[in-house]
Amino acid sequence: MNSRSLIVSTCIFLLLIFTFPQIATAKDSFGLNWLFSVDLPQAGIAGKVKGYIKHLQGTKFKFNGSYLNEKGPLKSGPVTVRTIFEPGDGVLKFSKLSLKINRLGIDIPQLGLSSPNVSVTGNGTIDPVSGAINFAELHIQAGNLPELHTRLTCSPEQHGNGLLKISNPLPLLEKIVELNFPDFEHWDKDGKFTLDVGMRNILTSPEADLKLNFANLSAASPDSSALLDSMTGSITARTPLNDPRLDLNINIKSGEALYDTFYVNFNDHPLAAELKSPLPDNRGNLALAADIKWQNMGDMKGAAKLKNIFNDFSFSGQAKFRTAELAVPFKTFAIDPFSLEGLDGSGKFGMNCAFSGNRTKTHLRGEMSFDNCTVSEGEAVFSGIEADLPFVLSLNDKFLPQADKSLPYSSSGMVSCKKITAGTLLVEDFAFPISVSSNSIEFGTVPKIQLEGGTLQFSDLKMRHPFEDDFVLHGEIIADSINLLNLSPKSLPIDGQLSGDLKFWLLKDHLSTTGKLFGNVYGGEMVIDEIFAENPFEESLQYGADFRLKHLDLEPISQALDIGRITGRMDLDLTGLVVAYDQPAAFHLLAKTTPGSGKSGDISLKAVNTLSVIGTGSGLTGAGVGMFSQFFKEFGYAGLGLECTLDDDIFKIRGLIREDGIEYIIKRPPLFGINVVNSNPENLISFSDMLKRLKRVIGN
Repeated sequence: MNSRSLIVSTCIFLLLIFTFPQIATAKDSFGLNWLFSVDLPQAGIAGKVKGYIKHLQGTKFKFNGSYLNEKGPLKSGPVTVRTIFEPGDGVLKFSKLSLKINRLGIDIPQLGLSSPNVSVTGNGTIDPVSGAINFAELHIQAGNLPELHTRLTCSPEQHGNGLLKISNPLPLLEKIVELNFPDFEHWDKDGKFTLDVGMRNILTSPEADLKLNFANLSAASPDSSALLDSMTGSITARTPLNDPRLDLNINIKSGEALYDTFYVNFNDHPLAAELKSPLPDNRGNLALAADIKWQNMGDMKGAAKLKNIFNDFSFSGQAKFRTAELAVPFKTFAIDPFSLEGLDGSGKFGMNCAFSGNRTKTHLRGEMSFDNCTVSEGEAVFSGIEADLPFVLSLNDKFLPQADKSLPYSSSGMVSCKKITAGTLLVEDFAFPISVSSNSIEFGTVPKIQLEGGTLQFSDLKMRHPFEDDFVLHGEIIADSINLLNLSPKSLPIDGQLSGDLKFWLLKDHLSTTGKLFGNVYGGEMVIDEIFAENPFEESLQYGADFRLKHLDLEPISQALDIGRITGRMDLDLTGLVVAYDQPAAFHLLAKTTPGSGKSGDISLKAVNTLSVIGTGSGLTGAGVGMFSQFFKEFGYAGLGLECTLDDDIFKIRGLIREDGIEYIIKRPPLFGINVVNSNPENLISFSDMLKRLKRVIGN
């Protein structure tokens, strides 16, 4: 009878031995044999308690005997009973009770029990008139399980009711968990527990009730990946003994739980679960129905079939999940565990799925639905999201998604978004097909996005192993005639257009691209390529690219930057640019005016001062400058050239115009103008000092 609870079985024996209905007396005198006949046909129980009663002194008697089990749900070897009893205060008082059951017919590997010997000792009373039983001090030992300290009360009212209260359930619970989860022995754990086992309708159709209350339950795994703190709640189970099935109710009222990166606060989100199932058959098979209500999280209903639960079990079934508000579960199971700070979500969400699996792997196949959802991060807001999204997933032994070659292909669903806003960007009625599985996420044709007078399109988007560390997102970005002015920061306005075609590969620790972006900026031609990123999802993110600009018109850009007026054209090559922690970490810049461009080269005194501060660290000084500034605000120049190198926080600046051993940043014409000379070509400064120079002349 491996489906029977040891505690419930012990209660049955105690209640049988001290049951008063249908008692037959063989002899009624001192020092003679005594016989109790037990016959409970509706409960399927019959047997005899027989023994010898010996008078001790006064009203005290001693009983030595045994119980013969003729019929019942449990078989056993010899059962012996010893006790001292005496009448008093209208009851029979029992002391030094000793009940020993040899080879009780139960086999429960999960409890480490196989035909165990059971002993029960204690003191109590029986009311011979009402049949009420009260054993306040009862100790129960079964096999190698810890001894239980209990109190047994029983009343014949309503066909017989009994209650076994266990005051020290923690050692037993720890033993059960350690037998089934050996690693639990090494956990740190603490808490307060009470365990009550009740019996109803003992004389007709016996039913057993079990209630475990726990408070201030705390536990930690050896590696601290799993933590419980201050958990409070209860577990209640009920089963009819003649029709073995189990109704289980789990209530978690408060506390906190952490598993890996998943954290749940039950103080704000208490949980109530109801499980119904027949007890396992001899092969360990059962069917289970569940109804879970989780405050602010959602409701779930499901049904499952479990096979061979005592060994290498397998399972299959169906489940439905609904939440009227996505915000809390989205934060709990997506934002927090995957460190998506700044991301928010709301709306209605539902999921229907079929599942099957075993201890090592679970397959899920179903459909997710999103109703009027909103997802936002910073200025980017996706609102009015609607989706019916099929999915096929494989979960590992920790119930995390994994790649699995045995998965079937997932059919496509459709995702639509009423509005997308990000700064000045506005996209309306955006929809695309998508298929989702543990092996890949594949996008169908994604429509073009109208963006600042041009278009942006993503094509051939596919993500391999989307839930694993070795994921790869591949696709192509096609830009056509996008105006950059409204997309650029106010501190660095960029007047021009951008087009191009980039193929990209995004991995956990790297982004690489092929192709290029091109266009015109301030009247010049621009090309951007070699775009990359390292550690794109870490605080140590680094990214960069190469920029080449030909024939850049200096007048509008100098006015936009408010550094003074400069006219003429310039070629600019920025290579090896690396940005880390939101500031440049390395680059090589060549900037030189274009000869023979057909456009005059003039520079204002303010601009000369700006370039002097950047190049030498000091502005224009001296009496001559003061005199010039009274009469001239602009000067012609023959050439302007800079070479800047940043490496390992060391900044070096050189002039590119070199004549007669002199290095010029600005070279004046033959007749009139101002030279800016780099008098210390080998001077090295820190990049922070260069930023201070820039702030002096640009301000941001």
